Amino acid sequence: MPVVSCEVGWLRQLSLALLAVAGLGMPQWSLAEVRLSTTVHRVDGWMEEGGELKARLTDAALVAAGDELRYAIAFTNTGLVPVDPGAIVITNPIPETTEYVWDTAGGINARILYRADAVAEAAATDASTAESFLPLAELVVTEGGVLRSAAAADVRAIRWVYEAVLPPGKSSEVWFHVRLQ
Repeated sequence: MPVVSCEVGWLRQLSLALLAVAGLGMPQWSLAEVRLSTTVHRVDGWMEEGGELKARLTDAALVAAGDELRYAIAFTNTGLVPVDPGAIVITNPIPETTEYVWDTAGGINARILYRADAVAEAAATDASTAESFLPLAELVVTEGGVLRSAAAADVRAIRWVYEAVLPPGKSSEVWFHVRLQ
């Protein structure tokens, strides 16, 4: 299966986003191409007078422990043929020195799956480990021999499966938030 990877550096940490374009025959592969672009912003929040929580995205050049960051991965079909539903799979490990912010992963037309274990970073680069990624509500971990629901700190990687056709020249985006430790 063809795999295209994109590395994004941030604060000496490498966050790896993988794009697996599956199900494309070799003749079509030369015509199909999907490009990734990853951005990181700091999430600045404040409370309005009426008690409504507001947030805006700002430059992540200056960050400190406790700051919330938003990773956005845009993908564009730069090829000549549409990419089939389910053929675009993006997997991103949670960067070291950060903790996933619960239920902040999103994406239009994307099914979102999660992995919670210490080897998620290595497994995230292997598209054959699909069975280890589950919906957030089904994610469990073993702690001291006891099975429990996963917490935000347990999430080690996120996988998005794009479930729509991506026509040539069109783009979409997936995202998630982390808190800097």
